[in-house]
Amino acid sequence: MCFNRKHDDLIDAKLPPLVDQINSLSDQLNKGTSLESFCVTALNQWRDNAHRTVDQFYERKRQQFEELIQEKRNRQKQEVIHVGSNVSELIRGHEATKEQIDSITDYVRILEQDINKFEQNQFIFTPLVIDDSLILIRQDAASHWLLSSTANSGDSILSSDNHPSTRQKRNIGTTDNIFSKSMKPNRWEIEEQATGITDTMRVNILSIISTTMDTHDRSATKEVARDVKNWLDETYGKSWMVEIYDKHEHQPHRNITSSKYFQVKDTKFGWTILIFK
Repeated sequence: MCFNRKHDDLIDAKLPPLVDQINSLSDQLNKGTSLESFCVTALNQWRDNAHRTVDQFYERKRQQFEELIQEKRNRQKQEVIHVGSNVSELIRGHEATKEQIDSITDYVRILEQDINKFEQNQFIFTPLVIDDSLILIRQDAASHWLLSSTANSGDSILSSDNHPSTRQKRNIGTTDNIFSKSMKPNRWEIEEQATGITDTMRVNILSIISTTMDTHDRSATKEVARDVKNWLDETYGKSWMVEIYDKHEHQPHRNITSSKYFQVKDTKFGWTILIFK
């Protein structure tokens, strides 16, 4: 009994520092906006760069147009001067034939059509289509699962009514253990997971795959594979490979020896997703 009381006192002594730490985190969340400010600043910088790119594109096209206009107008002016000179010559010589007049008339008509057509049809515009995957908002799924799991664990601790026997049974699991127990989403069927893919990595990878897939349609396997690969290269180093096969495609057999190997089936789209490095 004495031992249990001493053990409980040692545990209770650790609670006040935890309260202080929690209060400190609460103050940080209430007062601090550094993350929001940083992200918004980065987003604004991206917008400024995008506007600058559009402006540069516009200036380049406008310059090309002005050069084209100048060149075309100079040529048309020369043609008008030339045909005008021919008509003046015929008038002075009083020797114009019907064939010459018909030929000049046809030439003037064609020249007029060319001028009018040039004035009316200069641009063919294609609307600027923004690819939503240009900016991916990364959802920190790892934190989500960790918080959910620890919150459930905390509830069970608090509901024990501080009974000594219950408190003695408490233990703290590793992050990977928490993930492996808590992550059972119905959408995914994990087919293979090599030792180089931790459960934390798996949660993050599935989160970014899910987010990316939800921004595309069922036929966009190449686009999804590209976006997921870019994210993997940025987050876990370069040289990742991502292959996606829908349920109608034959998946070739691969003999992959890498320890960073992960294969999952998506039950929503019917895709098989293979990731390795």
